[in-house]
Amino acid sequence: MNKLRIGVMGCADIAWRAMLPAMMECEDVCPVAIASRTEEKARKFAERFKCDAFVGYEKLLGCDSIDAIYMPLPTGLHEEWVIKTLEAGKHILVEKSFAENIRSARAMVDLAREKKMLVLENFLFPHHLQHAWVNDLIARGELGDIHLLRCTFGFPPLPGNNFRYDRHLGGGALLDAGAYVVKASQLFLGSDLRVLGAKLKYDDDLGVDIYGDAMLTNKMEQVAQVSFGFNYYYQCNYEFLGTKGKLVVERAFTAAPGFRPTIRLEHQDLKQEFTLAADNHYVNMCRFFARTVINGEDFQVHWDSLISQAKLLDAIRKENV
Repeated sequence: MNKLRIGVMGCADIAWRAMLPAMMECEDVCPVAIASRTEEKARKFAERFKCDAFVGYEKLLGCDSIDAIYMPLPTGLHEEWVIKTLEAGKHILVEKSFAENIRSARAMVDLAREKKMLVLENFLFPHHLQHAWVNDLIARGELGDIHLLRCTFGFPPLPGNNFRYDRHLGGGALLDAGAYVVKASQLFLGSDLRVLGAKLKYDDDLGVDIYGDAMLTNKMEQVAQVSFGFNYYYQCNYEFLGTKGKLVVERAFTAAPGFRPTIRLEHQDLKQEFTLAADNHYVNMCRFFARTVINGEDFQVHWDSLISQAKLLDAIRKENV
C-alpha cells in the first residue's frame, strides 16, 4: 500500500475548510469518495476535491476501493457509525470527541481490538511543531520542576442552531472545548491523571453544559487547571509554572497553516519571546494516520488513548452528579 485511500463520511465544515485540503496536499493519502445524506452536498464536495460522490453513508462503507474513513460527524452519531465502519473492515480517523461516555468508548474500542483496526481521534494540535518545541524546552530543565499547567479554550456563543447545543448529538462544552484542555493535560502531564474536582454550568433550556472548570493531578502531584466554554471571549492557550520559570503558549490548539506561533518564556530577571516556524497540523495528522496504517504499527497505544480520554471526561461530568 503506497497511499491510504480515504472516504469522507459527512460534509462537515471542517472537512471542506481544512481536512480535505490537507488530504489533497498529503503525499500518503488519496481521497476516494465523500458521502452525504443529500446529493447536492456530496456533489459539491466531490467536484472540488476530484473524488466520487455517494448519497448515504452505507454506500461509502461498501466501497472496496476505500481503506479508511474520515468521520467528521457529531459525537452523538459516532457509536453507530464507528461500529458500522469497523464491521466493514475500515480504519477510522474520527473527529473529537470520540465518545459521549466511557461505556460507548469501550464498546467501540473493544470492536477495534477484535477487528485489529486503527481508530484515531482527530486531535490536531499535538501534531504541531510548537508543542514538540515546548517539550524539548521542558526536558532541558528551563522551567525547573513543573508544578502547574493551566489550559483555557473557549469562544463566544455560537449560533443557536449549532449542533454543539444539541444534547442528542453529543453537544456541550465538555465534549467540545473541554476535550482539548483535557487532552493537553495528558499530553504534558501523562495519562495517569485523576480528577480532583470539577464544575459544569448547564443551560437548562438546552440541556447541555456551556462552560466548566476542572482540576486534575498525576502521580507526581503536578496539577492541571483547565477551563473551557461557549461563553468566553476567545481564549486558546496554556501556561506552565515551574520552580525556575513560566512559559505561555497562545493559539495553542488552533494554529492555522501559515501562522507563526509566539511562545513567551519568563525567568526571574529575563523575559523572552520566541517566534517559531509555521506548521500545518492538518497535513501532519493526515500523514501520521496514513503511515500508522501503512507501516502496520501497533495500534494499542491509540486504543488506550481513546479510553483514558473518555474516562477523564466522564470523571469530570460525574463531579456534577
